[in-house]
Amino acid sequence: MRALALAAFLALAGPAGAQTVAPVAGEHGDFTRIVLRIPPGTGWTLTPEGRARQLTIAAGGARFDLARLFQRIPRTRLAGASTEGPVLNLELGCDCPIRAWEDRPGLVILDITDPPTVAVPLPPPVSPRRVPPPDPVVTGRAAGAALARALPPATSPEAPAVEADPRLETLAQDLGRSLAAAAGQGLLDVAADHAALDQGILPDAPLPGMPANMRIATVLDRPDPDAPPQAPMPATCNGSDLLDRLLAHDPAHFTEDLGRLTRALFGEFDQPDAQIQLELIGLYLSAGFGAEARALIDNSPDPVAGRDFALGAADVFEDRASNSRMRLAQAIECGGAASVMAVLAGAEAEAVRRNADQLALTFSALPAALRGLIGLRLAEALIDAGALDAARIVADALQRSDWVSAGALALVEARLDRARGLAGDAALRLDHEGDASSDTVQTRLDLALQTEAPLPADYVANAEALAATARSDPTGPELMAAVIRLNARSGTMIDAFAALDRLESWMSGTGENRRLLGDLRDEVWAAMAANGTDLGLVEAVLSREDWRDPALQPPTRRALAARLLDLRLATPVEALVGALDDPEARVLRARAALEGGDGTAALALLGDDDSAAARLVRASALERIGQHRAAGDEFAILGDIGAETRAAILDADWRRVEGLATAQESPAPAADLGPLLGRAPGHAEIALTLPDPAAADGPSAGAPAAEPSDGAATPETSVDPGAVFDRLGLVRRSSTLLAESERLRGALAPLVQPVP
Repeated sequence: MRALALAAFLALAGPAGAQTVAPVAGEHGDFTRIVLRIPPGTGWTLTPEGRARQLTIAAGGARFDLARLFQRIPRTRLAGASTEGPVLNLELGCDCPIRAWEDRPGLVILDITDPPTVAVPLPPPVSPRRVPPPDPVVTGRAAGAALARALPPATSPEAPAVEADPRLETLAQDLGRSLAAAAGQGLLDVAADHAALDQGILPDAPLPGMPANMRIATVLDRPDPDAPPQAPMPATCNGSDLLDRLLAHDPAHFTEDLGRLTRALFGEFDQPDAQIQLELIGLYLSAGFGAEARALIDNSPDPVAGRDFALGAADVFEDRASNSRMRLAQAIECGGAASVMAVLAGAEAEAVRRNADQLALTFSALPAALRGLIGLRLAEALIDAGALDAARIVADALQRSDWVSAGALALVEARLDRARGLAGDAALRLDHEGDASSDTVQTRLDLALQTEAPLPADYVANAEALAATARSDPTGPELMAAVIRLNARSGTMIDAFAALDRLESWMSGTGENRRLLGDLRDEVWAAMAANGTDLGLVEAVLSREDWRDPALQPPTRRALAARLLDLRLATPVEALVGALDDPEARVLRARAALEGGDGTAALALLGDDDSAAARLVRASALERIGQHRAAGDEFAILGDIGAETRAAILDADWRRVEGLATAQESPAPAADLGPLLGRAPGHAEIALTLPDPAAADGPSAGAPAAEPSDGAATPETSVDPGAVFDRLGLVRRSSTLLAESERLRGALAPLVQPVP
């Protein structure tokens, strides 16, 4: 399989990549191997001898890239290398022979082996000859040299021990206190991750007492000298800077980079190169190909640097839930591209608001293609978190971008307007600048529901058609739900029920789908109870059975039951509110029982409820079972005098009838009629002849003097005109008869049904 993959990668090589040769090398036990990939059919030569060898490629314009030559080998057999166009100069560190061959077309291999072992020849045997007599001078010198070597060397006296200087100890203590104070005030940075050098501050001055994890930096080494030292990054951020490098590729050259990296992916022995593999993962992530990046990471034989961050970013692009995505969401404080991707991974809203400014600046520095890829989602996440200023910066960074359409920009602006409370402006923006994408249509429907503004019928119909095309995606049911709510709000209940049935036929029977359908059904029936016509309500109840759905909320059930009772339809009431045990439901059930003619059951359901609705039903139930006096008492508490009078008449309580009629007679005196109003019948003529008691100048001229019935004079203010005129009591008796007749007509009036 690896050979086939290598052949496929070699087949992808184009003219642009064939002119650059990047040698790679590997170290073995007794040889060093150098592998070069050249275009098949290209000639090459290697000089045969010497420590300086030259490999020449017979290709015009060819050059060598030595960046990876010494990554895996020491400079023992191969001490150095240089290049001059198509010539590769090799400097050997020994008299090592080189075995060179072309394993297959385009694959040149050089093996540098150890030099051969040379046998040292033994000296020839010496033939015996005569030894001359020894020279005394030479013998004496040899004896003196042997004696000198045998004597011990002369020793110099030991140097006295250096006494500790108290001034140096004081200086060291003062310096330590100064450094500690500077570090505490933020003037010095103490870095625990710094590797100490082998020398001190001065050249060639060893510093053995310096801790291995200590370095000193002044305020001049900081980007902002006035800022406090930066806090160390948490351990969870280790490797987060990898995303900055992975997401820095420009997808505009995706095809060329993909061909180059796939050709160089497999190195010696068909093993993937770790660095090339990491660059290929970054190329996929920068272009938004999360599944391809995850496949490379999962199939890598070696651990990938920053694996969790790379996997989390890949899952964000694919909208896939995973543990790596959850860990990436916790990297909101790490800065850089990791913090931006953490927002998209689902970081907490409080952390997003706290780092909103830094997130916006980091997003503005990302490549344009990546900004267009994640800009909408990032702006939406910032809006949801309440970071509107940062969302505005993100939207401005998308302006005049080749990677973002005008409709997508209009959608971002509309969502910002909506978050600021300008829902009307957001709707107008989408009407004039929005496109026909599902996100734009969904936002426009939501704005219509929020503002309760009318929406053209054809737009709603197009939205329903768009939802039908995306029925298998999450956007389809969301669009259809908004269409159903709009139809219910506008009163087109037939369309609302039809859309509800269509949506139910799309969705599977999962718990979330059942919850969504139950909520929509409750909203539609609540709208029917509140705004539907009487005929439409009766037709819906008689033609459908979903009003019996247990998912309907109690307020919707009570509203439907009340509307049906108003229409004298009591049969569905028990199915709607029979399972509810609240005072309003019991009143509705009592009304249904009373509608069915069972007053006793209605009284049992009401119990001791003293609300106005319960008293009204109780009074009607008491009338139904013949307890008119108790019914009159309930009507009296409610203040319904007409109903109380009717109950008193049915109970033959004439005294109560007379009292109610008297209570109803409360004529207000009129100023222009004077004493005429308020007088009993027959007394008007007498009242006209009497002087006005309020007149200041006494009785009016021409008026006869009033005489008391008993012959005694009384003041004018206390004269009773009835007593003056009715000497025989006839007027008083006739007045009483007329008053009783009037009261009787008033009492019997509620019992008389008007003729239509």
